[in-house]
Amino acid sequence: MRKHPLIVFTIVMFVITGFCSAQNGYDICLETFASTKTINTVSYTMTKKERVDGKMIEQCSSTKLRVNPLQVYIRQKAPNDGLEVLYKKGTNENKALINPNGFPWMNISMNPMSSTMRKNQHHTLFDSGFGLFISILEYLFEKYGDETPSMVSIEKSAVWDGNDCWVINFKNKFYKIIDYKVKKGETILDIANKFKLSEFSILEMNDDVDDYEDVKEGQVIKIPNDYSPAMTLYIDKVRKIPLTIEVKDLDGLYEKYEYTDVKLNPSFSLEDFSKDNKSYGF
Repeated sequence: MRKHPLIVFTIVMFVITGFCSAQNGYDICLETFASTKTINTVSYTMTKKERVDGKMIEQCSSTKLRVNPLQVYIRQKAPNDGLEVLYKKGTNENKALINPNGFPWMNISMNPMSSTMRKNQHHTLFDSGFGLFISILEYLFEKYGDETPSMVSIEKSAVWDGNDCWVINFKNKFYKIIDYKVKKGETILDIANKFKLSEFSILEMNDDVDDYEDVKEGQVIKIPNDYSPAMTLYIDKVRKIPLTIEVKDLDGLYEKYEYTDVKLNPSFSLEDFSKDNKSYGF
């Protein structure tokens, strides 16, 4: 049976319109939020660049992660090839076991939130995986509601580590630096968690604050009202996960995380998070 040209045209336009609407940056982000929440185990290699005291510091590490209960194994490849970190929630007094692969030539247990483990690091091992940045974006999407779709755009398509990706830009026209009066009992970390901010950036903004607990009730400090004025994400078109995350502040590039060799929901054994694993150096 021959189809009427108008009917054919209508069907084609419906398909094209539906396809295009599904490709907008806002919806892609929503799909990514949902997809990343299905991940309970993941392994990857991550190259990170973070600005510290005006200089970009680069590290490359391989990671095995179990989200719940939290278990993390990290092996640094550069700059200290062989440094290892193992954390298993509920064991070792909830401290991380560290093989420094150098002096003092012995394993060390440390609180992951200690100043030593946090030195020159924007984030902690608790932020491993994709959950942190997904939670930040979800918070911003909810905060700005109907304004959000206009803040998200698809720049182009790209290939990263052999994966076809959408390049998504998030531009926050509301970003600014504000004064904040510290409330009773609050630390820098409390403030950052409450507003989904970078605690490291808050620390750097306030020369009179020496560490994450060096604030007191009534003190006025500088904080950003949001995490970042601009973020760019390379999102895997098939798996709907962010393979590259680039974050800017008012001075330019603030941090960048590039993921390669990503394996989703692998079946880890008990040895994968054990210091007795023969392939580890503990």
